[in-house]
Amino acid sequence: MSDRAGQEGSAARSAADALMDRPVEKASLLRRRPELLLSPAVLVLVLAVWHLVVKWFEVSRFVLPPPVDVIQALVRNIQEGRYTDHLLYTVRNSLTGFAAGTILGVLVGGLLAASSIVERVLHPYIVAFQTFPKIALVPMLTIWFGFDAQPKIIIAGILAFFPVMVNAYVGLTALDVESEELMRSLRSSRLQTFVKLRLPTAMPYIFAGLELALVFAILGAVTGEFLGSRQGLGFLIQQFSAQLRTEDIFALLIIFATLGMAVHMLITWLRKKVIYWQG
Repeated sequence: MSDRAGQEGSAARSAADALMDRPVEKASLLRRRPELLLSPAVLVLVLAVWHLVVKWFEVSRFVLPPPVDVIQALVRNIQEGRYTDHLLYTVRNSLTGFAAGTILGVLVGGLLAASSIVERVLHPYIVAFQTFPKIALVPMLTIWFGFDAQPKIIIAGILAFFPVMVNAYVGLTALDVESEELMRSLRSSRLQTFVKLRLPTAMPYIFAGLELALVFAILGAVTGEFLGSRQGLGFLIQQFSAQLRTEDIFALLIIFATLGMAVHMLITWLRKKVIYWQG
């Protein structure tokens, strides 16, 4: 009886060892990254619904062009090189304004976080200017600086400033009491506390503000081109609108969407490189 029990026990151990030694099968790519299938499927569904709506309801091409016309207009304009100079103009102004707004936003956010007196003094003015419709400044900036790039850069910088400033301030003040007491117990200086604790804690907040700021900077530059410019994607939209070329306007929207995706991917890549401890 005991021999039989011993044999059953050894058989069970052998089966368990075999299961342990079996290589673990990795999940398929689609299970790990379902968006690789679902995102294109959503796009195909949207295009199909768009095409059917235009066809069934006989919508005028001047109101809503079919997807085929939009794609043809996009390919034609790319082949003719119509987007290149305008796109570079918009991106250059957006990035310049974004850089200026980001630097100023981090500096002001850090100053507000470092001094409660400065925060109490400047807070009413910051709130007042933040609620001000900043797009209304574009006509005045155009009057002051003309139709060159300066008004677009300034409005892009203003729109980029607030997300970075707010997130930098929140991040630099988002410290738990235990961590701060630990740094005091280690007799760390204010500079060491800032470099070792405050800045790493604030980085996720700052990058969240950077992503919004870059999008706002592009919108600000394009809005400036709407109201006074001889170049840029906003100027192109005005031209196409005046000529009732609706399919070209929708093609430009694809360019904007692609630019937005590129911006998102850039910030995500930078965040992974800088905030490497978050994995």
